[in-house]
Amino acid sequence: MNKTEGGRRRFAPGAPAPSPAMDRDLGELIRSRRAIRKFAARAVPEADVREVLEAARWAPSPANLQPARFIWVRDGELKSELQELARESKAMSAHWDASFAPGGSNATVNDVRTPEVIAVCADPAKSLTNVNDENGYEWAAAMSIYAMWLRAHSLGYGGVFVQHWLPDHAKRILNIPRLWRFLGTFTFGHPAEQKEQTRLPFDEVVFVDRFPGAPRP
Repeated sequence: MNKTEGGRRRFAPGAPAPSPAMDRDLGELIRSRRAIRKFAARAVPEADVREVLEAARWAPSPANLQPARFIWVRDGELKSELQELARESKAMSAHWDASFAPGGSNATVNDVRTPEVIAVCADPAKSLTNVNDENGYEWAAAMSIYAMWLRAHSLGYGGVFVQHWLPDHAKRILNIPRLWRFLGTFTFGHPAEQKEQTRLPFDEVVFVDRFPGAPRP
């Protein structure tokens, strides 16, 4: 745990050293983060990619089992295979949902060639067995994705988590074990677009003690 002594932060042994970007107000980072899907063709320094991956490594997990694993996809041919799969995945969904067809509201095929690409997967064997059989390994991976997203944003990059895949095809391309869960890819880089975003009012999403109204299914 990080502690404060005499007004100065003391970081736990083995924790990543703080950088100036980490001093940005966390609330500001959370509120200003956006889903960026267009990227400029500019290199991201390896040190920054590693810093983003460090955020994933330090994300929490139930019982500290650390089930999430990350594949930094750097090879151009692999990126091209993933790009083609991204198109195929949208086309498959468009068969049932017209919003994924060309011209639809969800038709954009995410760019996985230009930005940095981090594939996220998780090992079901590294999960607690709860009474409700909840998938703790997936929750752990999800927390690591958000940690990467915030860290990338704090370093000035835009990013987005791409979960629209044909997962078994992606696992074949990336040689992910068959029984593991492939959650998707976190892509980030130099943003080539700006976005505004809104959220529902606080009182519409936060309640005290109980959910309001009569019982409902």
